[in-house]
Amino acid sequence: MGILIKNITTLIQDAYHIINNKDILIEGNKIKKVGTILPEDLPAHCKIIEADGKVVMPGLINAHTHLYQSILRGCRDDLTLIPWCEKVIFPFVDMVYKDCREKGNTMIGYYWSMLSSIEMIHNGITCCIDMDLSLDSISKAWQDIGMRGIAAITVANRWIPKEFCSDDDSIKAGIEKYIKKWHQGSSDKGLIQVFMAPSTLFCCTPELMEWLVEKTEEYDLGFQIHISETKWENDDALKEFKTTPLEYLEKMNLLRRPISAAHCIYLTDKEIDIAAKRGVVPVYNPKSNMKLSDGVAPIVKMLERGVTVALGTDGAATNDQLNMFEEMRVGALLQKVFHGSPGAISAKEIFKMATENGAKAARIDAGTIKEGKLADLIILDLNKAHSAPVNDVIQNIVYCAKDSNVETTIINGKIIMENGKILTIDEESLTREGIKKGEEILKRINFDKT
Repeated sequence: MGILIKNITTLIQDAYHIINNKDILIEGNKIKKVGTILPEDLPAHCKIIEADGKVVMPGLINAHTHLYQSILRGCRDDLTLIPWCEKVIFPFVDMVYKDCREKGNTMIGYYWSMLSSIEMIHNGITCCIDMDLSLDSISKAWQDIGMRGIAAITVANRWIPKEFCSDDDSIKAGIEKYIKKWHQGSSDKGLIQVFMAPSTLFCCTPELMEWLVEKTEEYDLGFQIHISETKWENDDALKEFKTTPLEYLEKMNLLRRPISAAHCIYLTDKEIDIAAKRGVVPVYNPKSNMKLSDGVAPIVKMLERGVTVALGTDGAATNDQLNMFEEMRVGALLQKVFHGSPGAISAKEIFKMATENGAKAARIDAGTIKEGKLADLIILDLNKAHSAPVNDVIQNIVYCAKDSNVETTIINGKIIMENGKILTIDEESLTREGIKKGEEILKRINFDKT
C-alpha cells in the first residue's frame, strides 16, 4: 500500500529548498517520488491525502530527551542541576528501581514512554533520542504507537547513589542483552535503535567509557553523552583529568566514533574546533538550560566554525514540554538576545537543527523530503489565527506554529496521526491510565524536602 499526498501548496524539502503545488508518493517506508504524480504512477490500494492549502515538511527530531521525566513535570523550579538531580531525579529513580527489583513491575516505563510519544506525535516529532533506563516496556510503547525511538541506554558506575549502581560485569551484561533484543539498525525498516549513553564523564570510569565505545564499534551503534552542561562539570573534569570534557574524550581517542553531545554550554574554542573536526553533533537544549540556569550554549560560534548542531527538548521535568516548535522559537530568540543581534541566528538555521541535523544525530536517513529518504513527515495547516497570514513559511513555523497546526504525522511510511487523531492506539484511555500510574508513584515521593 502506498500514500499519495497530492496538491501540496507548500512543500518544505529542507530549510533552504521550498517548492509549491507538488505531490509526494510514499511506498513502503520511503519517499518514492516528489513532483507531479500521475494516476499510472500509483501502486494498488494507495491512500490519497489532499494537501491543498497545507504545508508538508520533514518530521521534527528531538535529538536529546529523557522520557521518564514526563512523570516529573512541575517539580522544583528553584534548583540548579546537581541539587535538582539529588532532590528530584534520584528519589524518583529510586522508587522505579524498587518497583522493578522488588515487585517486578516495569510497566511505569511503558506509560511514561506512551505519554511522551503521544505528546511528541501531536507536536510533529517523528523521532527522539531518549536517554533513559533500559526497560523493555519503553521500547514496547514505541512499537505500539509507531514512534521512531532511539533507546540511549543511560550508563553510570560512579557519583550516583550506591543503591543505583551495579558492578561493571552486570552493567555490561544488561547492555548487551538489551542491544540484542531491541537494536534494529539505522538502515532497516524497524523503528528502534539502541545507543550507548554514558551519562557524563563524572558518572563513568574511563575503563567503562572505553568499553562503551568498543560496543558502538562492534554493533554499529550511536553514542550520546552530556558534555559541559555546567561550570561545575568543567571544573570537575579539570580537577580529575587536567582538561575539559570534550578535549578529554579526544585525548583518550573516545571520539573515534561519531557522537552527539547534549548541551555543550561551556565548550572552549579548542573544543569547538575538535567538534568540527571529529563530526561531533552538539544538541542545543535552550529551555532546559534556561530553567536550570545552566548558561547559554555558544551556538552561533559553533555554526560559524562548521559544527553540525541539533536541537532537543531535554526532559519534560526541566522544560516542561516535549515541543520542538517552542524549542525552535525559544532557541532562536535566546541566541539573538544573548548576542545583542537579531541576525545572530536565522529561522532557517534553527529549523535545520530540528530536522536535517537531528537526523544526523539520530543516524537516520531522514530530516529532508527527497526521493529515497525515510518517509517521516508531517502535514501542517497554518491557516489559523496564531500562524497566518504566512509571509515566510519557515519563519511562520519557527515563531508561530504549535501542536494545533499539526494535522497529520507520518512515521516510517505509516500514518500515525490523521486530522489530529492518533490512529494506532486508544489515546484517551492510555493517557488516562498513564496519568493515573504517574500520580500513584508521585504520591510516594516528597520532592519538597530540603
